[in-house]
Amino acid sequence: MTRFFAGLERLGRGLENLLLCALLLVMVALAVWQIIARNFFDGGFLWADEFLKLLLLWLGLAGAVVASGEGKQIKIDVLSRFLPERFTALSELVTALFTAAVCVLCAWHAGRFVLMERDFGSTLLGNLPAWIFQAAIPLAFGLIAVRYLAAAGRRLFELIAKEPPCS
Repeated sequence: MTRFFAGLERLGRGLENLLLCALLLVMVALAVWQIIARNFFDGGFLWADEFLKLLLLWLGLAGAVVASGEGKQIKIDVLSRFLPERFTALSELVTALFTAAVCVLCAWHAGRFVLMERDFGSTLLGNLPAWIFQAAIPLAFGLIAVRYLAAAGRRLFELIAKEPPCS
């Protein structure tokens, strides 16, 4: 069963990396085209600048989800320098739970914002509903919260079992 979950995790990481690469490739290609079109053809896509801003938002959010899953997010690690080693797992458990709680709160309020935008009828890229593009915000914070809850579960297992879980 653990092989199944390990394979599922590898598939998820592969899809995340594919999404990040695709977003970056589209951003670079569109930005280069806009530069060429404006400088040589006195034109370009009217919607491209707004779409590039949305892609940057999505890329940043997707990168944050990936970083949280790999434990490579920005963190201030003051406690582990001063605490004895036996308390490291406990401090990581508390930190992961706190971070998950903050991300749940952010996801909740971002979701409320998206619903208000839907009700208000805001549009982007001409005439498309803005809330569809903004829905990435609560989704990303929700995924980050899930990742931190999983990390908290691993730390709790370490504290109970006195040994790290198999990966």
